[in-house]
Amino acid sequence: MTAPRIPADYDAWREGRWEEIAGVNGKGTVTAKAKISGHDAHTLDGLPGIWTTTETGALTVTAKAADGVRVNGETVDGTAEVPSGAKLDFPGGLNGFAGGADGFYGVIVMDRTRVEHSGLSGIDRFPYDPTWVFEGHYRAAETGRRIEVERLTAPRSTEAILAPVDLVVTTHGTEYVLAVLEESPGQRLVIFTDETNGDSTPQIGRWLVLPLLEPGSAVTVDFNKATLSHHHLNHEVFVCPLSPFGNHLPMRVEVGERALIHAADQG
Repeated sequence: MTAPRIPADYDAWREGRWEEIAGVNGKGTVTAKAKISGHDAHTLDGLPGIWTTTETGALTVTAKAADGVRVNGETVDGTAEVPSGAKLDFPGGLNGFAGGADGFYGVIVMDRTRVEHSGLSGIDRFPYDPTWVFEGHYRAAETGRRIEVERLTAPRSTEAILAPVDLVVTTHGTEYVLAVLEESPGQRLVIFTDETNGDSTPQIGRWLVLPLLEPGSAVTVDFNKATLSHHHLNHEVFVCPLSPFGNHLPMRVEVGERALIHAADQG
């Protein structure tokens, strides 16, 4: 049987996906992250510095010069304002960045040697199958809808996450309505489970990252681009949400990512 032709944009997507994980600023390099909001003091696990926001909504960090925290190349000795997009440096060759505005910020810390030291070498995938590409559309949800979902914290916790639209898609003759989460501003995410979970794919399900479009818009739904959760890269840092109730496909979705590959797995 002739193998299906793999579209060039899929190969490009795979390369971009690997860069997203293992590139210089890839998710696989992340060793710590935090959401900073309000005037309470926040810390990053194992790292110096106390983070908070000011009355005017600016992000600040407080540290001693001996702590070795730098913001845009300047050593912090006291309390320093941290502009959105600032480059951060920490002891031990760690670096990172801060982003956000108006009292709501995220701080990411990376170790660019982490991917190499972990032995991560690739992503195992099912073979590409063009019959798993469909045209769906977004359907508006009630204004401000949030859905209570579990997070992979220890112990498990729940959070009400914004879910502004549903994805309506017909797969192999049956219509499904899947809730679309917007965990981060501008990111549309369908977290789904299927009958492969627990044997050939992770028990916690997989992701479809979708474009930011208005309700009623057509959306190409390519299950070949189903990805693993970031939780598999660092379960202590990425306490990702699980699939909302109802986001289960009662079939085997044998396309998309299956597992991370580490050097030890190939030995």
